[in-house]
Amino acid sequence: MEHSINNNPDQHGFVLMGSNNLYLDHLPMFFMQNHMYHLVLEVTIPEEAKKAYLADQEKHPDSFYILGNLQNDMFTLPSVAIGETTSFQADIFRGLPEDPNKDTPLIHNITTEIKQLIRLRHFDYNQPFPENLTYVLFGNEKEAFLSHYLTKQPDFMHVVQLKKSPKWLQIQQLKMGIDINFTGMQDTPVYCSSPIKTGSYKVMYQGQSDTSFAVEVSRSIFFSTDVPNSTDPCAQ
Repeated sequence: MEHSINNNPDQHGFVLMGSNNLYLDHLPMFFMQNHMYHLVLEVTIPEEAKKAYLADQEKHPDSFYILGNLQNDMFTLPSVAIGETTSFQADIFRGLPEDPNKDTPLIHNITTEIKQLIRLRHFDYNQPFPENLTYVLFGNEKEAFLSHYLTKQPDFMHVVQLKKSPKWLQIQQLKMGIDINFTGMQDTPVYCSSPIKTGSYKVMYQGQSDTSFAVEVSRSIFFSTDVPNSTDPCAQ
């Protein structure tokens, strides 16, 4: 019996971050074909919605925000990759909603325009875990962020904000997104809490062991072992 790989239009949740430029980091799921992707986007939203989001963030600096497309505007992630989906209608929530179609959002029904595709990678279970703790580094002249490089179950999703954009990386590369590896820190076994705290860390550029640079971590925005895995490896 032949099998086929199908990506069906669906609702997708994203961690929303940024102030000058806005970025989305997709909530991945190793156990659902529609969500087996590491995806980072730069987006724009209407100015009034952006002001409302930033005002709420200022009042709740330790909170995280989830942006998700509406049930009546579903799409596939491959359609984003090939440019068929360039915008979608979305809600913004403070925190992770239990049911995005029933919970009251912070901001409702806004047009989200995709400005740039920074990272889109389908998980490949044949690939080994990185030797060193690895993150995607991306941002702009004023802000920079890290998104943990996920491989396969069990793994964790982690989004981090840096104190400032690293001066050792050209802005074009920062906007494009690159991989960095934390020196002396293993990527496995799975971490059950944020492996990097506020402070300065030595990192390698794209796995090149002869390179050594520093990044300054400001805060952990979002961490989860529950979201990406079919069974939470850190559940008590």
